[in-house]
Amino acid sequence: MLDRFAAFLDCHAKVLLTTHENPDGDGVGAAIALAAHLRTRGKEARIVVTPALPENLRFLDPEGWIEAYAPDGAHQDLAAWPDAWLLIDASEPHRMGALFGAFEGTRAVRACLDHHLKDAPKGFDEEFTDSTASASTELVYDLVRPRVGGDLPPVMAQALYAGLVSDTGNFRHSNTTPKVHHAAADLIAQGVHPARTFNALYQTATPAKLKLFGRAMGGLQLRDGGRFAYVSVTRADLSACGATHEDLDDLVEEPRKLKGVEVAALFSETADGRAKVSLRSRERVDVNAVCRQFGGGGHRLASGAKVAQPLDAFMAQVEAAVVLQMARDIV
Repeated sequence: MLDRFAAFLDCHAKVLLTTHENPDGDGVGAAIALAAHLRTRGKEARIVVTPALPENLRFLDPEGWIEAYAPDGAHQDLAAWPDAWLLIDASEPHRMGALFGAFEGTRAVRACLDHHLKDAPKGFDEEFTDSTASASTELVYDLVRPRVGGDLPPVMAQALYAGLVSDTGNFRHSNTTPKVHHAAADLIAQGVHPARTFNALYQTATPAKLKLFGRAMGGLQLRDGGRFAYVSVTRADLSACGATHEDLDDLVEEPRKLKGVEVAALFSETADGRAKVSLRSRERVDVNAVCRQFGGGGHRLASGAKVAQPLDAFMAQVEAAVVLQMARDIV
């Protein structure tokens, strides 16, 4: 797959790199590392995200390469710029959010680079996926490492390491493999600082975020004998705490810390009024199978979905689906 991907990149001079809306460390890290690689090979590469680059990921972009999507401003003609448009860390065009309209209207060759479980990707001219990889940054690492003599450029090494940390939960999740540890060791040997990376990614909470976590955990719900734990956050909760949707990051991990919990969930309302769920499984339950029932997806042990319906109704549907999936997977 990577040989095909390398050949694809060689065929295009102007490459637009995007990731799913509300970008995370893996999508951003992979995009920055790939942009650095393309630029060293004489290509033009741009990175556009929506709605913006999260505060805790800004350290990955010292050169200011990342552009926040502005459809009525600087990006009115974005669809006309590239000859290749690459969606990273997602293989469903709708996950691009506000960028989807421009993606549909482009004449560029449309492709995806992803590591998530899914059916055959649709809406692309080319697809490059490998669900055995722990992260999209692992795929980019595997692409660039053999092609760079000596150490990687510092911005590339840092972006790749941060992406691996982000998608493996700081090397705690079940997708952490010996191969990922070898890659991380290589990047550390090249000068990346693990403690600084961890602090930048995870030690930047605001008082509003901590208030939101406390408010959410105050409403903790336990179901199915304590095997399913969930919290919910409405737009009113965000407003009461002075928080933003960005502050929801990692909240789903809190109920998973409870002894006996097999599946944890965070339910929330998106800015446009849709209902959203993030599911995390301790080990045995396939939450990807649950989220796919609602048009979502992700990994077997970490998945999500969004629907256009009231939050309370969606919570009841997901709860029923989770309980049924636990009955199937836990013997």
